[in-house]
Amino acid sequence: MMKEMYNNYKKDLKNKNNILLVISVIFILGLIFGSIYITILKNGEKTTILNEVGNYFLSNNKLNFEDKIDIFKNELLSNLLYTVSMWLLGLSVIGLPIIFIMIFFKSFTLGFSVSSIFAKYGFKGIVGVFTYIIPSPIILSVFSLFLASYSIIISVKILKGAFTKQTINFKAFMGKYFFILLVSILLSILCALFDAFVTPSFTKLFTNLIK
Repeated sequence: MMKEMYNNYKKDLKNKNNILLVISVIFILGLIFGSIYITILKNGEKTTILNEVGNYFLSNNKLNFEDKIDIFKNELLSNLLYTVSMWLLGLSVIGLPIIFIMIFFKSFTLGFSVSSIFAKYGFKGIVGVFTYIIPSPIILSVFSLFLASYSIIISVKILKGAFTKQTINFKAFMGKYFFILLVSILLSILCALFDAFVTPSFTKLFTNLIK
């Protein structure tokens, strides 16, 4: 009995590690493609993007309390839509490919944003990158990898159950899955608060540096 439970645990752990590896590869590919995308844009499109990057940092210097509240609301909504959608996709038979796509575009956007900052400010852009990606995008990106791995595992179980006509024991994994949802919501709130009330101070330091 104990040996069987241990073997099942090893099998589940191996499956989680394999899925996490696949997701990590997709995430890295998204970063790479996002980073090089800025280089293939037409001059007019590239100029527009770089101007928007500059406006982003400059506008953060002029935020009042109401502006920060708006940023908090927008960031919170964006974070929750992403994490809760991925969580819900784990409970569906169609969730598997969509989760992969979400991970790719999440990292693509991050890579594109980072490369755009470097394209705009050159070597000094490294400071701008840190003010942009720390901590919210990094925390949410890393957590999304773990969320995606659990969502995919559950989606695969549901998919197998649909094909094999087997009854799925939801009680066996829904407790942990609901806990992951609560952590997702908490992180979304904390990251939105940081983006709204702390990040502007860092970006102000960066804009003073590049003057």
